[in-house]
Amino acid sequence: MARPSGKTQRIAALAELCRGGAIVHITEAARQIGTSQITIRRDLEEGERGLVCLGGYVMQAQEGAEGYSLTSAQDQEAEAKRAVAVQAAALIEAGDTVFLDCGTTTPHLAARIPPNAHVTVVTQALNIAEAVARLEGVTLILLAGLYHRETASFSSSEAVAMLQKINITKGFFSAAGVHETEGVTCFHFHEVDVKRAALARSRQRYLVCDPSKLGKLRPATYARLDAFDRWVGGPPCLRSGLR
Repeated sequence: MARPSGKTQRIAALAELCRGGAIVHITEAARQIGTSQITIRRDLEEGERGLVCLGGYVMQAQEGAEGYSLTSAQDQEAEAKRAVAVQAAALIEAGDTVFLDCGTTTPHLAARIPPNAHVTVVTQALNIAEAVARLEGVTLILLAGLYHRETASFSSSEAVAMLQKINITKGFFSAAGVHETEGVTCFHFHEVDVKRAALARSRQRYLVCDPSKLGKLRPATYARLDAFDRWVGGPPCLRSGLR
């Protein structure tokens, strides 16, 4: 009977490290299994054993970008997302220019903007733009570019440049994970530039996601937690005074 190859043994060890959905930094993974980061990246190039290496982290494929679907994600924690949206909508006032990030909580917020609210909505999300475009008395600025079906959003250098010209009074930002050391994270790297540019242009910054995101780490970090003034819907100890 043939002995397992070195690659097979390494991947089995990595699978054990990622058991239960754990996400491990590649430096730590290399140290624990006694190999190099380059070897790990090479071993996982083809998604061996359902593992991927994204953004310097080793994880099960369903925890990475390949496993994310806006359609399926929108049904998860739906009641909590609606509750967060109600709280966030109460912060919007007439005359505001608001940024609504892509995601599965912010569409609930967009649905709660009433007609003739006298606000301007800035977004890179197609589903939010479609909802807001129907409202009389609400101005829409769509940050367009390359369309990403998995997040129903656009990204482009032109969108980032456009944000430099917009004074956002209140920005509402989504997250797929909020990690103690790695910060506020999302699944896709194409989201990062627009999120960061909108954060920089927002006078008030609100993180809008339910508490289930706490402790979760996704591939792309776009901000530290203290970049936000308030976590709407977050754990009581983290809801205000983040900055």
